[in-house]
Amino acid sequence: MPFLKLPQIPKFGPKLDLESKLTLAIISSFAFGIILLLSIFDRAGDFGSMIGSLMINIFGRAAVILPFLFFYAGFIFIKLQKNIELAEDIDSRLVWGLIFELGFITGFLNVIFDVKTLGQIRGGGGLVGYLFYPLLLSGLGTIAGSVVLFAMGFFGFFLTSKLSFNRFTEIIKESVKNPGKFWELIPDIFEVFSLSGKSTEDKEELTSLNSHLDKKAADKIQTPKPAETIPVVDIIQPRPIDEQVDPRMAVLVPDSPKKSTSKAVWKRPPFDILKENFTQADPGNIENNKKIIKETLGNFGIEVQMADVVTGPTISQYTLKPASGVKLSVIDSLQRDLALALAATSMRLEAPIPGKSLVGIEIPNQTKAMVGLRDLLQTKKFRDFKDDLPIPIGLDVAGNNLIYGVSKMPHLLVAGSTGSGKSVWINSMLVSLIYRYLPEDLQLILIDMKRVELKLYEGLPHLLSKVITEVDKAINALKWTVLEMDRRYKLLEEVGKRNIKDYNEFVKTTKIPDMDLAPLPYLVFVIDELGDLMILAKNEVEPIIVRLTQMSRAVGIHLVLGTQRPDTQVVTGLIKANIPSRIAFAVASQIDSRVILDQMGAEKLIGQGDGLFMSPSTIRPVRFQGPNADELEVRKCVSFWRDQLENSDLQTNLDNSVTETPKTKIVVPGYVSSDNSAEDEDIFEKCRVYVISQQSASTSMLQTAFGIGYPKARKIIDSLYQDGIVGPPNGSKAREVYITEA
Repeated sequence: MPFLKLPQIPKFGPKLDLESKLTLAIISSFAFGIILLLSIFDRAGDFGSMIGSLMINIFGRAAVILPFLFFYAGFIFIKLQKNIELAEDIDSRLVWGLIFELGFITGFLNVIFDVKTLGQIRGGGGLVGYLFYPLLLSGLGTIAGSVVLFAMGFFGFFLTSKLSFNRFTEIIKESVKNPGKFWELIPDIFEVFSLSGKSTEDKEELTSLNSHLDKKAADKIQTPKPAETIPVVDIIQPRPIDEQVDPRMAVLVPDSPKKSTSKAVWKRPPFDILKENFTQADPGNIENNKKIIKETLGNFGIEVQMADVVTGPTISQYTLKPASGVKLSVIDSLQRDLALALAATSMRLEAPIPGKSLVGIEIPNQTKAMVGLRDLLQTKKFRDFKDDLPIPIGLDVAGNNLIYGVSKMPHLLVAGSTGSGKSVWINSMLVSLIYRYLPEDLQLILIDMKRVELKLYEGLPHLLSKVITEVDKAINALKWTVLEMDRRYKLLEEVGKRNIKDYNEFVKTTKIPDMDLAPLPYLVFVIDELGDLMILAKNEVEPIIVRLTQMSRAVGIHLVLGTQRPDTQVVTGLIKANIPSRIAFAVASQIDSRVILDQMGAEKLIGQGDGLFMSPSTIRPVRFQGPNADELEVRKCVSFWRDQLENSDLQTNLDNSVTETPKTKIVVPGYVSSDNSAEDEDIFEKCRVYVISQQSASTSMLQTAFGIGYPKARKIIDSLYQDGIVGPPNGSKAREVYITEA
């Protein structure tokens, strides 16, 4: 976080990208450093002499340090340009440390050169040194003032070196025996960046299980083998043999250095892969629009008071306060008249604005600003987001970054007509996830029934299988996910945890004998075009999706369903009831909007990423402009991950069993499998033998004899007729059987 927030300066001149700005900063830093150095030694003309004299009056003999600070800033910018993704991660500890050090140096110069009056400041530490030492002496005395001065110097040293006091004393003790250790006290002043996602806080809490004593488990608790290097903490005093310990009882271990894993090898993609956004929105003549709105409503006898105007990337929201006694339904009925007066292609009314006693009129901007994914991922809000699996939804009406965690959704429905921006938003979501999470922390299953949208991610190490485009493999993947959900629940049950987050923290800090537990990765299951899948296999797909949406949240499995057919045959009531988080892009009618959001509004969106987001925490849908991740950006990002697999021992998440027919039968309420070929052949053969032995055939006879339903009995009779075993229908009488029993 920057240590000082500067006021915004009006933008003028050419628009520069971040690379050009850093180049300009490098040149300027070295140029100012050289000019300031020449000015201090009176080698830069009259203006330089004036600047040099001012610096000497302020800092005294310490003014010679200032040019080198500019040189140092230039080297920092050079390092920053090599890794642009650290642009907003400058650690302010160094800046404050240098300020305290400068105060100490200037004050100490006044001590050395015995500066006591303002007339002597040029020969000591300048005006700054005078404030830090002679004034302290007059107020606190020589001893107390010196203590404050040296305390300031030590505090600045600890800030710049990032050493703790205990570590400082340890190095001093070690330096007595080994003088080479003394160099560790010199701070690395170029290490001013702190990458997001790296925490310096030590988690030393050990989890204890309050459980019953059980029989025959004391023998199972064993100390680690000598080959293992995990230090084990004493558990409890030895128990009698007849007292038994819960098999879930853990051997607690403190945090210890972990063996190197792929986390030390995998590298996250740099942000320069993504494009920077230079477009700006143009709302048009705001004052004229406010005047038109007020006059138009006034013509219908509605007095309003115009309030603020909020400009977003896609639309501008004009807020107004109606006079007392005005019904909102009257303003709502005048939307078409307002659109006509404003010559707006589309207009949406928000009455009232949540949390405000105002009415919002949303009008499209004359020039729409594109929302770049890079701009959202580099924000501090995204990097420091606390919930797991954060994704940037987009920019809201006010231009604020709208971020939500998939783990809190916990599932998401994305719907919109063709060209509304649905697939582009799904790409942005996937790119944001693979930018933040390593393959060992995140697993993906992608189903692309359109065969052209998600195939870009082929070869991504996060994938559990190749991008699925066939119905049979898609159903098998859903079945596998149900079995994986059950497996994870059993793991949570064994250690007595409620969700994946608690389980992972427990596994990292606890050792359980005879159990090789590892942290569970999150699993995001994405289906692009749910409509095709529901039409082809609704009886199989719908029950599994409902089952997953009901139960999979606690074990870190989350579904993202996309469709361009928002009708009740695809987005059924059961699916909607279990997916509270929904995103609606532009749709064709109010009926489609009601199917997605249970209210109107999506039919008035203008397309190309303009959407409405509804979550469990929002009262009403929030309008936003989704980020744009084009095909080239996605390909570059996937290629970056894929290239790391070459000439390395890194492992992907690929598992062939995901798309294979599961050997274990899944238990899902309402599930009707279409894969009953073996069972059908068996019942068909029994029916064939039966009708031949009875020399009579009818659907009711098969229903009674074998306890099957009418559809299956009718299907068997038709098959027997096609095979020439029975004759054609004979009215209400049974069919004739052509084959006699041998």
